[in-house]
Amino acid sequence: MKPHKTQWYLQRIREEFPRLKWTNYRRVQTHSRPDHVMFLLDNGIAFRFENDVEDEDTDLARERAVLDLIRPRLSDIPIPDYAYVPKSSNDFAGYRTIPGTRLSPWRFQRLSKARRHSEARRLGRFLSALHKTPLEPVRKLGVEARDKSLGNRSMARRLMRERWKDLDRRTRDVFQGWIQRSGEINHDFSPVLTHFDLWSKHIYYDPRTGKLTGIIDWGDIRISDPAKDFYGFWVYGETFLDDVLSHYDLATQGLRDRSFEHFWGIAIQIWLDSLDGISGVAGHFFHPSTWTKRPLSDWPLSQCR
Repeated sequence: MKPHKTQWYLQRIREEFPRLKWTNYRRVQTHSRPDHVMFLLDNGIAFRFENDVEDEDTDLARERAVLDLIRPRLSDIPIPDYAYVPKSSNDFAGYRTIPGTRLSPWRFQRLSKARRHSEARRLGRFLSALHKTPLEPVRKLGVEARDKSLGNRSMARRLMRERWKDLDRRTRDVFQGWIQRSGEINHDFSPVLTHFDLWSKHIYYDPRTGKLTGIIDWGDIRISDPAKDFYGFWVYGETFLDDVLSHYDLATQGLRDRSFEHFWGIAIQIWLDSLDGISGVAGHFFHPSTWTKRPLSDWPLSQCR
């Protein structure tokens, strides 16, 4: 559904939290019909509003309950703590903002090797703890199981059949190699609790120190393939991904390959969307302009080895 005007949201905050004072704010909305609308207040508090309260995929009350359940387990990297919860409704809530900024691929390149290694270790431990969460309690909170891998593979193959003439040979060969490789990997997995949307947009760090400061946006949390929480690390390169995996306790055969499959499923779709003038919310990493200027050897698993 179409979001409300800004003053509608600000008035909701004032009515529910009359003692809360702020001067400036920033509205954060990724596209015209988002799952959530966020307001960042200058007092260091972020409020998230559900855009469609009937959408079961974006249940903010469920998200808060799950975060409260798993927070004691996740000591390596902070997660949001919703301390501002309205008494009259469940469609919005606020938390003290996670400090820092997004760890984009370009910012990642500025990190020292030592810092990359230390943060890979923290991420590996963080995901180990998250994925060891007992599933029965989160099921009782309404977290559902989901795996779209089969459908995504079919969609990618269909898109390539329909759009191969729109791609230059260099790009087409890489994409075809990615798709062909997926038929050779082990797709079996044991389901775990996943963030389900873990990539650079939701990974925050301190630009001064390079240290990770938090993992945000848990609205898509699902019981799924653990590989789903590793696909976003491909944007930082295979070396970093492997470093994270080396500190992950639950690695199994095929997990790395499946994580890459999640990555290329998104990459191909957004690449083709960009050729049609559609701006994807996944950012410029998946945009052709990011890759066509780089040598083929820089492309993830470019040789499909």
